[in-house]
Formats: sequence, C-alpha cells, structure tokens
Amino acid sequence: MKNNFAEIYSQHEALAARYNEASQKNDREGMEQARAEHRALNEKVAANGRAYARLYELYADARERGNDYIDLSEIYDYKDEAQLIADMREYDIEAFTFSSSWTQALESAWLFTQNGCTLEGMVEINDRCKVILSDEYEKRHALMFRVQEG
Repeated sequence: MKNNFAEIYSQHEALAARYNEASQKNDREGMEQARAEHRALNEKVAANGRAYARLYELYADARERGNDYIDLSEIYDYKDEAQLIADMREYDIEAFTFSSSWTQALESAWLFTQNGCTLEGMVEINDRCKVILSDEYEKRHALMFRVQEG
C-alpha cells in the first residue's frame, strides 16, 4: 500500500497557514473553520489505523525538523521491531534513521537488521531542540537503515 503522507502533511501545512492568517485578522469564523478541517484531517489519518497514524506522526515530525527520513529516537517504545518494519514495508517507507540513546538501542538496531533492514552507516539529523536564540535545530547523530523488501 502506498502512503500519502506528503499529501496529508501538505494539507496540514495549508490549514495551519489559513488558521494563522485568520488569527492575524482576528477572524474567529475563519479560525474555527480551519480548526474543524484540521480535526477532520486528523480523524482521516486515525481512520487508517494505528500503524498508519504512528508512521504519519513520525513523518510529520521529520518534515517539521527538516529531516529527510523518519527518525526513531527516545519516543520509540522498543516493543515490536518486527511489526514496525512490517508496517514500514506496508506503507512504502524505504529508509529511516535511528538516533536513540536508550540502554536497549543496540538491541533494537540488531533486531532491525534481523527483520530485513540494512544498516547503511551514520548520518547527522536535526534534533528536537533548537539552538538557543536561533531557528536552527541542534544536530544529532543517527544510524541510517534501509528497509529491504519482505
């Protein structure tokens, strides 16, 4: 199944822009309309199931930070790497980064390889935090994985 994450993300961005424009004009009706459409779009994402919604959330987070790939970091719950990789295959996620520094991170990296991912090396990504008094994100190192066809 092909994902439509880029399309959904663009719609979220457009709604945020409409809301901000309405807010600057103190247009309460326009603001509420944008909110309602945002809720409907979120419901559309949720209707595709938990796996889709989880991967979309990771995609949106990556885009907001200017990263090319979804990143699994401290938010990753380390419960079922096999299912996560299967979900990535289902939604055509071809690659991801893994920047976790948790105790079990190495074990998860091993399980990614055991479930059909290839470790391609290390990359630098934008972290969650911004540099103080700047719009630039702090940098973080991550492992780059390619998801092989199942």
